[in-house]
Amino acid sequence: MTITVYELDGVDDVRFSPYCWRTLMALKHKGIDDFERVPVSFRDRSPIAFSGQERIPVLVDGDHWVNDSWNIACYLEDAYPDGPALFGSDIGRSQAQFVNAWTQRIQNPGLINIVLWDAFQAVDPADRDWWREDREKMFGRIEDYKENQSEKLTAWRRDLDPLRMTLGDQPFLGGQAPAYVDYLVFGTFLFACYVGREDVIEADDSLQDWLGRLLDMFDGFARQAPKTMTSER
Repeated sequence: MTITVYELDGVDDVRFSPYCWRTLMALKHKGIDDFERVPVSFRDRSPIAFSGQERIPVLVDGDHWVNDSWNIACYLEDAYPDGPALFGSDIGRSQAQFVNAWTQRIQNPGLINIVLWDAFQAVDPADRDWWREDREKMFGRIEDYKENQSEKLTAWRRDLDPLRMTLGDQPFLGGQAPAYVDYLVFGTFLFACYVGREDVIEADDSLQDWLGRLLDMFDGFARQAPKTMTSER
């Protein structure tokens, strides 16, 4: 039976949610290519009303549904043990949980403070009033994020040094092959890319080699997604 993934949809069918990308890469990693992607707008979550909640992504596998990208990864690991491992062991799962927390508390919040205006431009116009009201409750006026983000960007890039140190000794965060820890971090970089901010990682940054390897995975799956044109800042 085909797996269905419900994911957030932006302008011109741009799918920029880092959490949805974690799920998509996990499916590909497990060798599951037969899945359907269903777009869901920010303001209308009726397609996932069956789940009784509003968190996305949602994965449906037969009569079973799972939400939250971390829960989905754990489900795929346990439900499809014959596919390549996402974690490798219970220890690997625990270590990935730490990386998940790091992305939630350090990587993602730091980035959204830099690209909030760009993300707003990537939202479908029909959803922008809803998105503005929701995000301004957390971050303040969106227009304040259009300019003067250089200091924040410098600090955010510096926070990535542990990634550079790790990847200086091995091709992937998972070691010699990618694992879910890679997709946890990679999803955030894809978010920046798909809202038109590839520049958050400088062209000569050593992280570019790792990003390139992941972009090439699964016949360039992540390279093929639509992107937002870089917005005016």
